[in-house]
Amino acid sequence: MRAVVVVLFLGAVAGAVATRSDSGQSAPERLVMRDEFARRVDAYVALHRQLEQLLPPEIVTRDLDALFAPRRAMNREMRMARREARQGDIFTPALEDYFRKVIAETLRRERIVDLLETIEDQNTVHVRAKVNGDYPAGRSVPAMLPCLLEALPPLPREVRYSFVGTDLILWDLHAGLIVDYARQAVPLLTTD
Repeated sequence: MRAVVVVLFLGAVAGAVATRSDSGQSAPERLVMRDEFARRVDAYVALHRQLEQLLPPEIVTRDLDALFAPRRAMNREMRMARREARQGDIFTPALEDYFRKVIAETLRRERIVDLLETIEDQNTVHVRAKVNGDYPAGRSVPAMLPCLLEALPPLPREVRYSFVGTDLILWDLHAGLIVDYARQAVPLLTTD
């Protein structure tokens, strides 16, 4: 009987070790990180939706002031509602670490050596990531690689991932601002 228990225990330990990723995070640990991130993003999006209901709807017009008025209003209201927002409100240090590991693992697995070079080639205007900072109108938006979008937690339609230099940003499309960012999320070089 003891032999069976020992074999089952060793099998469970081996299974737990086998489910760890390259980064050393187990599947349950990753699920906890994804759930925590989703909870934080959902709280932001709930505020976004609440504020958006109070604003005038977007209209199609040639008048650029009228066209962008809802976006400017959303930007203003969101900044006022989140005037105390700081880096790390959504991308906590533990979540920053999680995102760095997922991005690095994905780039290694897909044999993408220099994502930063690609990002810099696509960015025509260089700014620093800043919470509640504008994502400049007219700035090119680096395309997120499909393999990264598949690996990272899914997002509601109001926000999207993008890069500013080596930082992964959470960008509010409607408000045109940076919600939060994970510092140094892009490895300078990825090697096998």
